[in-house]
Amino acid sequence: MGIFKAPVTRTLVGINVVIYILMQLYLNTNGAVTIQEFFQVYALVPYRFWEEAAIWQPLTSMFLHGGLLHILFNMVTLWSLGQVVEHKVGGLKFTALYFISGFFSAALILIADRIVGENPHLPTVGASGAIFGLVAALMIFYPNARVLLFFVFPMKVRTLAIGVIAISIVLQIMQWTGEINLPISHLGHIGGFFGGLLFTWLALAPSQEERMDPGPAMGRGGFSFSGGARTGTSSSTRPEEQILRMMQEIMRQREQGGRFQQGQGGGIKEINPLDDKGQYEGPSGSSAGQSRPEPRPGDETEGGKLYYDPATGKFYFR
Repeated sequence: MGIFKAPVTRTLVGINVVIYILMQLYLNTNGAVTIQEFFQVYALVPYRFWEEAAIWQPLTSMFLHGGLLHILFNMVTLWSLGQVVEHKVGGLKFTALYFISGFFSAALILIADRIVGENPHLPTVGASGAIFGLVAALMIFYPNARVLLFFVFPMKVRTLAIGVIAISIVLQIMQWTGEINLPISHLGHIGGFFGGLLFTWLALAPSQEERMDPGPAMGRGGFSFSGGARTGTSSSTRPEEQILRMMQEIMRQREQGGRFQQGQGGGIKEINPLDDKGQYEGPSGSSAGQSRPEPRPGDETEGGKLYYDPATGKFYFR
């Protein structure tokens, strides 16, 4: 994952870790305040939000965690998925996606409290809701990318995303019916997932070309990006991915009017140098059993050609 420059992801991870350390120091040095009392102020507590106007809680609760394993699991997941999504959409859009997903997570918890009223004094903490929004975005942009679940089980992102949200829905229903009682906010996961899903579709609007992108692939060490520049290739890119990227570049160049740019190092190579004449003439230049069709009025006499620039590692169409 080190090939990605993801300053927002790193900043978010850093803020979460620093806040967790400061919270532990505060609680350990101030024996008069318990973690439950601290969470009643800064975690998401439906009763305090609705009855006492604690409107800051949807934001502050996203940066609090209940224990070392809680923050460790969330930060490893945020670090892994966040870099890929930020690399795809950019830092500003990634920031919006992250916080909107987190706010959707909080909103569903608060709305459900007004309808069900299960336990309005129960605090909710963690970045899980925002992270589930990243899972939804990853599913839209890279549905066929492969990841290692728990660093062991390979599966497609789409399969993983649908699986985890389906499990969350089932567990939440079981929680409501009293069959289970787990200290996990499944509602928060569901709200964050669908918040990220809606924002990605409506605001980020992935094009057909982007949905064709094979995206990250499962490397030896787990979740890793398989190529260099999005429209280029690398030695670790699989053949089918190279073909898909080449098709994407053709589509992009056609949409831009077939503009052609030469790389700084020159050396442009024509991928398909034969013209139409070579399809009808034999070795001696005579007809090889077929007559070349006469061009009709309005027909284009020259088709576009695909070129490869070894200096930039990109394909060009003109």
